[in-house]
Amino acid sequence: MKVLSTASSYSDQPEEKVITISRIKDADCPYRYYKNYIETPKQPKPFEAIELGIGQFFHSFVESNFKQILASGRAIDKNDRIDVKALIRSFRMSFLWDGKLRKPYRIVRHGHNIADFEKRLATVGSNFNSFLVRKLIGHEVISVEGELQIRTESCYIRGKYDLITKGPHGNLALWDWKTGRIPKPEYFKDFHAQKAQLGVYAMWMRYKYNTKNVRGHAVFLRDTLDLLSETFRTPIERDALEYMHHWRSELNKMTSYPPIPNNLCDWCPWNKLCDEEKH
Repeated sequence: MKVLSTASSYSDQPEEKVITISRIKDADCPYRYYKNYIETPKQPKPFEAIELGIGQFFHSFVESNFKQILASGRAIDKNDRIDVKALIRSFRMSFLWDGKLRKPYRIVRHGHNIADFEKRLATVGSNFNSFLVRKLIGHEVISVEGELQIRTESCYIRGKYDLITKGPHGNLALWDWKTGRIPKPEYFKDFHAQKAQLGVYAMWMRYKYNTKNVRGHAVFLRDTLDLLSETFRTPIERDALEYMHHWRSELNKMTSYPPIPNNLCDWCPWNKLCDEEKH
């Protein structure tokens, strides 16, 4: 397999040609994959887990900051740290109505309340500020919140990035903010998927910008500050392409979509419908 072309937006392609890390993760339960990608017409999700919703919210909050820096044409400096109090206030304004979570969001974890998520966001915001000061000062913002696509002979690999910067020495870096924890070593499939995702990032930048001086980063901001990174190398390109091609081929072999319980069931919006399917 080889890269035929890259793009900064998704082209219109049939499902059997498209592969993403999200599709690979959803394939742990064929029923979830079917509901998210195959079913026509698509049903609205019965609920969204606030545990996942705060990730989307944080990305939007940070995105606006970096777009302002990009528009100003200056490098990132220490004053670009986010206001954590404003982050929490914006969270309340976005998700709480009459003291309750607005629909379709709900708390999945038993025993947790809104205050727990405000505390989590405060930690995420503080860790982000620490990371910005340590790693991003002096970087030029190249692009914020964009789509990426890689075309190969057999499929279209897609993803989304949060930020692309150019460092003081001209090196390009793609940043992906994670409001969760870094995968545990025993969850090797999560590490495998993360490595493939970073390989895709590095590969896309290598061809998009015609340079090998690129690096993809996943920055984990929950509880502690952790970083996984990958540079462009030929073996990484080979392994990432083969991994994505393998999963697209496996998904295309599916002829039925039975529910298979796994550790994401509690967060899956289809779990109630899934139970009904079993009975």
